[in-house]
Amino acid sequence: MTEESRETRSTTGRAVIAGAAVALAGLLASLALVYTNATGVTDAAERARVQQSAESALGATAAARNALGQALLLGAPANDPAIADAAIEEASLVLDALEQRLAEVAVVASTAVDQGRQVLALLSAGDAEAAGALAVDQATAAFEALTNDLVGIRDAAGQSLADAAAEAGTVATAARFMVAFFVPAIAVVVSFTAMRRRRRREQLAAALARERELSRSKDQLIANLSHELRTPLTGIYTSALAIEEIGYADPETALELNGMIVDQSADLNRMVEDLLASAQADAGRLMFDLGPCPAVDQIQSVAREMERLGPPITIRARKATVIADAGRLRQLLRNLISNAIRHGGPNVSLAARSHAGEYVIWIEDDGPGIPPEIEERLFERFIHEGDRPLITGSVGLGLAISKVLIEGMNGTIEYQRTNGRTAFKIRLPLATTPTLHHGPKAAVAEAAPVAIESVGTP
Repeated sequence: MTEESRETRSTTGRAVIAGAAVALAGLLASLALVYTNATGVTDAAERARVQQSAESALGATAAARNALGQALLLGAPANDPAIADAAIEEASLVLDALEQRLAEVAVVASTAVDQGRQVLALLSAGDAEAAGALAVDQATAAFEALTNDLVGIRDAAGQSLADAAAEAGTVATAARFMVAFFVPAIAVVVSFTAMRRRRRREQLAAALARERELSRSKDQLIANLSHELRTPLTGIYTSALAIEEIGYADPETALELNGMIVDQSADLNRMVEDLLASAQADAGRLMFDLGPCPAVDQIQSVAREMERLGPPITIRARKATVIADAGRLRQLLRNLISNAIRHGGPNVSLAARSHAGEYVIWIEDDGPGIPPEIEERLFERFIHEGDRPLITGSVGLGLAISKVLIEGMNGTIEYQRTNGRTAFKIRLPLATTPTLHHGPKAAVAEAAPVAIESVGTP
């Protein structure tokens, strides 16, 4: 073998070794970068989990404060003991859920939770005054301190997540370049992995956004709840004081004040019904006593309740028996008719008839209707028009509860806006298919409207 051949082979061997060394170094560097990127993403995912858990805990804290407020309201001696006990039980379950959420973010909230339970214990013992004092003097401050702690945890995790995301993006770019340069086959794997991680981050970001929106909505609920409950309570209290002061020396004034008490009590009752239905639905304990129910009787009963609120209601309803819970059906009709009277135009009407094995009820008005931008979310909870709930006296729950109620009775609800008129259409299954007379007189008599004129303004 010549010297030149040996030198050539030696040079080639060195080149191969050098190339292999470079490739190995590149592979090791790529693997190191990939490992670093994976670690960063894992840390980011953990921070996102902490942030999401903090958001959930904030929502649970707001729900606990709301449940305690509801229990204090319903636990007054003047209220039905059964309703008070149900509200206290619901509040206890919400406090248990809050304690579980706090455990996920390693926050010990014995003060807030314990004081909440002390408030419930006082209510259970019948000492509503002491329970209210404890809630105002101590429990409120404890819950505010807990909220501040959770906000700090959430914001700190969010900032860490943003920093980690920026670092992970830089490292991922370098890793993709090196892998593509040294080991094309690995580049495909890394790229695929990066895409999956990117999707995961997007999903986490979307989940965080939903949690923030839910937390904001619940905070708004608490504010609206305080305002909406205070309004009828103030009216009832001042009217009762006025009657006590003037007595019945002026019967006309006393009757007017008594009418105001009735109106405000009806508003308060609708709000309490919505809050209880919402809490029961969340707990999976909203019960329906389904059975044959004369639909027109429920319609006329609710119409008589609503006649104080404003304009006359024109009812054209054909008699039929539906499968429904009579009490839940009246609650549903109260929500929708109240909405039409308070937010619709002056001409409110209700029509009902059987069609294709169902009983269809239209509640219409000639008002401006629902803003187009919230039509798709119309039946979601806590949906408001600006700072006002869509149904006055419902703290943003009325239409959502209406959907829960109708679906619990195996029916449907839909919103329509046609020819300048707003309509909510509900459908319920018929118990039996009614036999309709085809003669003109019989048809007119069956569909004869019931006109109810308003006897006063709210």
